Amino acid sequence: IHFIKRFKCPTNISAVKLEKLGRFLGITAMVAVKQQSGVAGIAVKQSSGVAHMGSTSTQQSMDTGILVEKINHSSGKVEWKIMPSDYDYSRELARASFADMLHDSERNHLYRLGLQAAIKKVKERGDKVRVLDIGTGTGLLSMMAAVEGVDSIVACEEFRPMAECAQKIIQLNGFKDKIKLVRKRSTELTVGPGCDLEERANILVTEVFDTELIGEGAIGTYNHANRELLTPDRIVVPGIARMFAQVVSCNLASKWSILQDIDCGNGKIVKFDGKYRITNLVLHDVQLSQLEEADFTPISEPIQVFNFDLACKNGPIPEDEKTVQEFTASCDGKVTAVFMWWDCYTDPDNSILLSCAPYWSHKDKKEQAWRDHWMQAIYFPKSEIQVEKGESLELISNHDEYSLWFDVINKKQETSNKNSEEYLYMPMSRTRLFQVNDSEANQKYIQAIQSISTEPLKNILCLGDQSVMGLVLAASVSSAHVTILQENKRMEAVLNDMIKENDLSSRIDVYPEIQDLPSEVCYDAVVCDMFFTGSVLSWHNLLAAYHIRQLKNEGRIKENCSVVPGKFHLWLLPVHYSDLWKIRAPLHNIEGFHMKHFDDIIDKASDTCDENVEPQPLWEYPCTALAHPIRVATLNLSDPLPDNNISYTGTVDLECKEKELNGLALWSTWDLTDDLSINTGPLSDIILGKQVEWNKGHKQGVHLFKEHKM
Repeated sequence: IHFIKRFKCPTNISAVKLEKLGRFLGITAMVAVKQQSGVAGIAVKQSSGVAHMGSTSTQQSMDTGILVEKINHSSGKVEWKIMPSDYDYSRELARASFADMLHDSERNHLYRLGLQAAIKKVKERGDKVRVLDIGTGTGLLSMMAAVEGVDSIVACEEFRPMAECAQKIIQLNGFKDKIKLVRKRSTELTVGPGCDLEERANILVTEVFDTELIGEGAIGTYNHANRELLTPDRIVVPGIARMFAQVVSCNLASKWSILQDIDCGNGKIVKFDGKYRITNLVLHDVQLSQLEEADFTPISEPIQVFNFDLACKNGPIPEDEKTVQEFTASCDGKVTAVFMWWDCYTDPDNSILLSCAPYWSHKDKKEQAWRDHWMQAIYFPKSEIQVEKGESLELISNHDEYSLWFDVINKKQETSNKNSEEYLYMPMSRTRLFQVNDSEANQKYIQAIQSISTEPLKNILCLGDQSVMGLVLAASVSSAHVTILQENKRMEAVLNDMIKENDLSSRIDVYPEIQDLPSEVCYDAVVCDMFFTGSVLSWHNLLAAYHIRQLKNEGRIKENCSVVPGKFHLWLLPVHYSDLWKIRAPLHNIEGFHMKHFDDIIDKASDTCDENVEPQPLWEYPCTALAHPIRVATLNLSDPLPDNNISYTGTVDLECKEKELNGLALWSTWDLTDDLSINTGPLSDIILGKQVEWNKGHKQGVHLFKEHKM
């Protein structure tokens, strides 16, 4: 999606072209398995519980389905699973964030107030009220207009499952004869007698925003609608959107952007000199309101960087725009990030403000409405520059049709700032880079490897993807030769550069696969940096245990080989999620409109596509502990793996009754030694009835209960 945005691929790109693009980018897509009469294709036949695939040229009595990519977490390899033929639509519904958006009661209410004000204004001037609702979704905004007694409503929705849903919800609420539903993109609508719109609309209501405001193609949608579908005296709801940016110094943000040097003790430092970083322009969207004010230092006040006239009264919205704002640094510090958010006025008089600002810039402070469909974003300047209080700086803001990017310049230092082309791209996610930059975890690994053996280690094997742990081991254990297993080709190339720069070429080798390891070497220690590319939840990294078993079976590691970490523990905690439950909870009734059909199809889609436990960065989603954590599984990574599934059955006493139980949190700990462990879950002791403080470098597992009291 970001590739399409950045390089301006057409948004109506065909499925075939999109699949080709995905393959070019190394993204494996779902492959549809269809049965068509008279057309050669792939058919799937169920026989004795086994799926058979074969070529067909005529209609046959076979079941149809979809081959969906799945990661086998015991091998780390891609496998294919046959799913129902409507799986792709179900997954789109389950992942489309419609539910948490519709649970945003403030959004719903302020949109309604703005729409009411627009309708009133058109009526006061004696005109018929003709409403166009683009991307109607459930039909909610159209139904809001219908109860106000407007003359005509046309609602368009291109996404077929949602169009079908809207049709049934509109009918259920009694508006079948008042709302005309057109299953098209807005850019395909026709105007004129007998067309989609009998005449141009004079009110447009739409919600086509994302965290970046423009990332869903809002600029093109508004420009086309104002030019082709609306009257000159149109009112657009919302009519004005404003974008704000704030320059900050934030060590936390740096960990998501730049690979930091690692101090290995005894004067040995693995150096990266700030040149390895994630240099792409993709935003890092987070719930900024979950940051504490101590986590960052403002270098500027919030600055309005763009003003979007969504009614296009002064011409079309620019598809490419750049602004430069001069500001004075409010304190000493290093510029590491730019925070961004937006707001909009939903009424014609610009008095009803819907704001996505974080709490420190929001009128409601920490009582602000929760929303997950529109968050805030962190962007990273080309260079981190050191500034002094009172210095004059420039904030440079850019947007194209779909994306944003920012930079901060100190004119005095402009000539000494590094060009972004001098930086080397780290082929990893920002979450993974944050883990690699976890200095506390790195120090624990260093202590563990230095304490596991009384004899000098000669050969260490380092497992884990997108890791620099091999360099840390070589710098920490001077007696050892280190072998790194790295399957990612791009990361392998980056590692080789890092090894040369740290003068470790004679002590480190890098291989892509276990079978490529030199047969004459037998390792006396295996160190696992617990991250593998296919892992979604922390326990998926038990792939390391399967690697260790293979190494033992092939005689590549010694009988008394030290394994770090040595043990894995899985933990479970009953919690009350303050807001996260909304992403799976039924709507029932929104602004007086019945949403049962929507609840039913989302529930069905979720059952089809959602895992029992899904990953979430829980530091962004507050929850309260209702019991003490329970350890539900333990594995020794040096022991033979069990052949059967491991299960846990037990009871949990809910010791805190003040809040309702609506979910579970799950995480893992990895014991490096008897005294040192890596915890992917809570950062501090859990206190009953109190909010849990979660590790920001890992995603935890979340299970949400469908039935609970709210």
